[in-house]
Amino acid sequence: MKKLLSISLLIATFYGAKAQEQQQQGDFHFGVGLNLGLPIGTFHNVSSFGVGGRVMGEYNFTDQITGVLTAGYTSFFGKTVTVSDGLGGTESFKYPSLGLIPVVVGPRFYPVDQFFVGAQAGIGFLTGGGSSTSGFDYFPQIGYNADQFQVILGYNGVSANGQTYGNLSLTASSNSVVAASNRLPYKSTKDPSPEVTTSFFVLFL
Repeated sequence: MKKLLSISLLIATFYGAKAQEQQQQGDFHFGVGLNLGLPIGTFHNVSSFGVGGRVMGEYNFTDQITGVLTAGYTSFFGKTVTVSDGLGGTESFKYPSLGLIPVVVGPRFYPVDQFFVGAQAGIGFLTGGGSSTSGFDYFPQIGYNADQFQVILGYNGVSANGQTYGNLSLTASSNSVVAASNRLPYKSTKDPSPEVTTSFFVLFL
């Protein structure tokens, strides 16, 4: 009986701890991570893949809605293509690398604990080939936000010079709470009965 009671208390403690891991209003998270980009559309014709880094700050307006500011740099490697030389032969040509510097901001919504959907927009700077330009940058996304890290998958597109530079973006970053001055005692919006029921179910087995 005592052994079963101990198991019951352990399960109840576990579920309580999981509830406390949820984000809380007033938290501010900071992260630095690695970004990988796979060009798609017409951008895929001139670039192969991209590697870079991103810095993010995320503020919790509520337990489910946050605001995120993201900046970074990703270098996309130019492709080597074979073209006709006009004399019946061919020659190789390598496109220059292109750098993308996004500065975007937008909301995230957490429909369930730790999983989110979001959209960010702002300005994207394109550099390479001895010149630079800028355009409208947009970044719809989905992701997973754990205690120590975030994983974000999205489409990052920049509209500039009459064309779109789009890539499938995957980011893995650290996730640290650097400020929680407005932290409130956590109050779960979920019905706690499933956790309690699990505990008593074990107790009476």
